[in-house]
Amino acid sequence: MKLACASFFLPDAAYPQKLARALRLGYEGVEVRLEENPNLDRQVDELASAFDGNPVRPCNVIVRSPAYLASLGSLESMQLKLASAGTALRIAARLGTSTVIQPEYQPQIPMPAFDNLREPSPSESDLLFQFLDGVAELAEKEASVVLLEPINRYESHFYHRLEDAVRLCERVGSPRLGICADFFHMSIEETDMAASLESAQKYLHYVQLGDSNRKLPGKGHIDFKPSIETLMSIGYSGFLSLECIKPFDYDRELGDCARFLHSLLGESADSELHGRQ
Repeated sequence: MKLACASFFLPDAAYPQKLARALRLGYEGVEVRLEENPNLDRQVDELASAFDGNPVRPCNVIVRSPAYLASLGSLESMQLKLASAGTALRIAARLGTSTVIQPEYQPQIPMPAFDNLREPSPSESDLLFQFLDGVAELAEKEASVVLLEPINRYESHFYHRLEDAVRLCERVGSPRLGICADFFHMSIEETDMAASLESAQKYLHYVQLGDSNRKLPGKGHIDFKPSIETLMSIGYSGFLSLECIKPFDYDRELGDCARFLHSLLGESADSELHGRQ
């Protein structure tokens, strides 16, 4: 397994400097975060040039837009979300990586508490199936991979657990559709995180790390060891990517986090770094 962090963790303005900093701090991948804008194609050209021949690789790309965050509640919203997903998949294909899509990513009002957990309506479920069939078709066209990320009940009402995402992958039946497992969301929704990862191994393409308080791993109360050991036992060889609140002291905190994660992997972060310099 390889460590990665989100691009917004790296304060440098230009990507060559971002990638150099990531490598120096112990990370072999960067999750690229972009916003839809008129200069997107030029930005992607610059990104592709920065990654070309670089030991730090793009491990995922997320292209944020109003459509990406909005709820899947109508045929019109589905078409907008499909267009947004198509843009992200085109960029992912250019960079040789995957992208994550969401049917919804926003605060739930009223907030789910006790017995008022909201479920998708029959019409929303139908839209979800159409949406997933559509993004899988786009992924196959672009020869890229699209990932479902289960989101906790406070930020989405569609699917919350890895087993939910597995059922959706099985229903769509596309080899281009997989799962992104996010430890922060899992800490809220999963009864046994390690067992859930093992059950989802067939579709598991990508792992995001955040602690129980959405801070860097080791800053909350998640016990990462059993889940990391499970990932090793099932042969997961992809990225473990930081996806959480930005640190205040970038170099010190990201370096400490890399050493913490390498220790769980049974590796020495310092020796890994020296081997790459």
